[in-house]
Amino acid sequence: MRPLRHLTLIVAGAVLLSVLAALAFAADAHPECAAIPGDVGPCDYWGRVAEYGPFIILWGTLILAGLGSAIWLVLMAVLGFAALLRPNSGDR
Repeated sequence: MRPLRHLTLIVAGAVLLSVLAALAFAADAHPECAAIPGDVGPCDYWGRVAEYGPFIILWGTLILAGLGSAIWLVLMAVLGFAALLRPNSGDR
């Protein structure tokens, strides 16, 4: 159950970071929107979130979850190797 819990936390963290990245990216207004009122089309905040958000959330989640899973896998391999090399006190 522990590996499933760890991977669930990795995916949840990846989704959270991707959502925050989408919201932060939408906060950066584009120069061409300076002459357009803020509540028109994709130049308002939520319009930019709706335009860029799905792309950033999808790819950000995939990339971050893959990276997090790879780091987790390497960490588990190192811990397993360290446990294998540790002397067993039950044999004495």
